[in-house]
Amino acid sequence: MVGALQELLSMSSKPTMRDVARKSGLSIATVSRVINFPDDVPAETARIVTAAMAYLKYRPNINGRRLKMTQTRTVGVLVPTLANPVFATSVQGIEQEAHACGLTVILMSSEYDPEREMAAVSTLLNNRVDGLILTLANADNNPVVDLLQAENIPFVLLFNQPSRGDVAAISVDNARSAFDITNAMIAKGHTSLAMVAGRFESSDRSRQRYDGFCQALQAAGLENPHLVQVKFGEADLKDQLEDLLCGEPAVTGLVCSTDMLAIAAISACRSHGLSVPDDVSVGGIDGISVGGLITPKLCSAVQPTQEMGQQALAFLRGLIKGQANPQSLLLPHHLSDGESIGPFRRRSST
Repeated sequence: MVGALQELLSMSSKPTMRDVARKSGLSIATVSRVINFPDDVPAETARIVTAAMAYLKYRPNINGRRLKMTQTRTVGVLVPTLANPVFATSVQGIEQEAHACGLTVILMSSEYDPEREMAAVSTLLNNRVDGLILTLANADNNPVVDLLQAENIPFVLLFNQPSRGDVAAISVDNARSAFDITNAMIAKGHTSLAMVAGRFESSDRSRQRYDGFCQALQAAGLENPHLVQVKFGEADLKDQLEDLLCGEPAVTGLVCSTDMLAIAAISACRSHGLSVPDDVSVGGIDGISVGGLITPKLCSAVQPTQEMGQQALAFLRGLIKGQANPQSLLLPHHLSDGESIGPFRRRSST
C-alpha cells in the first residue's frame, strides 16, 4: 500500500531519474548510464529502463545539458543502413555540403530497428551535435520526434514523408514513385502484378509505396493486389516468391519497394528458370547506380538521393541558426530507361 502511494505521488509531479530507478528496480547510476551511455549497458538493462521511462513519461533533461554548450559545428546523421547504396549516396551529399560549410558529420545506423533509434539519437546528442538528420521507421508516430520537438533540438527527416506538417522533411513522393513504376508495367500489358516490399514496421516509405502500387492497380481496374513483405537486406527470395512465380495464375510483374529488393527478385526469377523481362518484368524504386550495371539493366523510379542529402543539411543549418518554421520539400523522381520491364507475353506451359 505504501509503495503504491509513493508511486502515485511521484507520478503526480514531473518524474525524476530517481522515480525511473525505483520503477525499474535498478540504481540511479544504472539509469544514468542507460540515458547517457546506452551503448555501454546490456540490451536487457536498457530495455527495462526505457520501459520505465515510457511508463512514467520521463524525459531526460537534454536541454539542461545543452544550455552549457556552445555550438560544436557537428551534425548527427542516423540512417537505417549503409548496405543499401541509396543511403550511402545521401550521406555523401550531406558530407559534401558539410565539408563546404566547415561542419563535421557523425554517422550512425539503426539497422531498420525502431528500438535502436532512441539509443542512437541519445549517443549523437551525447556527442554534442548541433542538430540531426534522421531516417526513421515511422515519422508520424515516433518517440524520437516527440523528444526532439519537446527539447527544441533542430532536426530534419530524410526520405521520410510525414503527414504531419510541423517537422522539416526532404523526400520524394513515395506513393507516386510506386504508382509510376507500376503504371509502366500496366502499359506493357501486365495485369497480374505483385509487390515485394520491405516490412512496413521497419519503414513508413515501404507502406507508402505499397499504397501507390494499389492506387495504380485500382486506376487500371485491376483487383487482388499481391503483397510479399520481406526483411530489408534479404538477398535470397527464391522460396518467398515461389508461389507467385510458379503458381496458377502466375504473376508476370514484380514491383519492388527498393532497387536492392528488385535485384534480389531478378535473382529469384532466374532460380526458378524464368527470364527477365521475357517471362517476368521487375521494377524497383531508388535509382541506385548498381541497377544500371546488372543484366538486364534495372527499370527504377529514380530518387535524387545526393541532392536530397545536400538539401537536408541546408534545411538543418537554417534550423540551427534559429529559423522558426520547419520546411518540407518533395523532390521530383523519374523513371530510368532500364530493360527489366518488357511487354506481357503469355508464358508457355511446357
